[in-house]
Amino acid sequence: MSYQTRNIIILSCFLGLILLLSGYFNLFRYPRQVNRLNRDIKNLQTQIAALDGIENEYDRLEKLIKTQEERLSKLDKRIASSVSPASTYQYLNSILQHSGLLEFNLYFAENKSAQGYQYNVFRLKGEGSFVRIYRFVSYLERGPEFYRIRKLKLSMLEDKDPETGKIKINVPFNMELHALYAEVDNLPPIRRTIADVHPEQPTNPFYPYIKGNVPPNTRNQLEVERAELKAVLPDKAMIADHRGKIHLLKQGDPVYLGYLSNINLDKNEVEFVLNKGGIVEKYVLQLRFDKEIK
Repeated sequence: MSYQTRNIIILSCFLGLILLLSGYFNLFRYPRQVNRLNRDIKNLQTQIAALDGIENEYDRLEKLIKTQEERLSKLDKRIASSVSPASTYQYLNSILQHSGLLEFNLYFAENKSAQGYQYNVFRLKGEGSFVRIYRFVSYLERGPEFYRIRKLKLSMLEDKDPETGKIKINVPFNMELHALYAEVDNLPPIRRTIADVHPEQPTNPFYPYIKGNVPPNTRNQLEVERAELKAVLPDKAMIADHRGKIHLLKQGDPVYLGYLSNINLDKNEVEFVLNKGGIVEKYVLQLRFDKEIK
């Protein structure tokens, strides 16, 4: 083989190799890179489009934050990070120093969660004059702590002093109370206290203009409107009076101003029929499973 022929073969091999490499890059690698770059460009364009108007959104959020800060600066309620049954008991006792003494039992029912906050559910059962109950409710609603009255049931109990013969009006009540709390940072402190609440003087709607002819409880019978159901048995009910004495009654047994008319084991309740000076009404006691706080 001549020298010229050999050089031609070598050059042909190099030329073929160059053509193969050029075809690989032009037909495969470069198109893939172009496609990838095009996808990256589209993603960047999408992100840029999403940022369009972000300055206006930022201004809107800044105005919203300033508005919320102004509202918080005017807040007259103290938001606690947690509320225990003991702290609730102390707070209610501090209210009693301003509203006047009320006799009640405090029961813790459960803890619940809501959107952005939690609350403890308490139940209060007691009695007192309407004026003091009204003031107690006013201090709860307007006081510095976040408490909400969910349910309130009032009734009127007319009693006659056996010695003086004067009519005495008691108002038994049942209340469901929610103690709200939440984790909120950087809240401005408030200076308002319970002493800053000034409730109005109410008119007693429970005081009768015409007093009923209600006989005094000379036999010390169970006053069901001041009592609490402790247990329900198939044919008997255990009921504690307002002094804590336990009465074991069956259907038909007499109570003050009436008798026990029905025992409902399925609903854990008992029903009474009372005659208040010619006005006959039904009264129901239900069994509570809450924890009493002392």
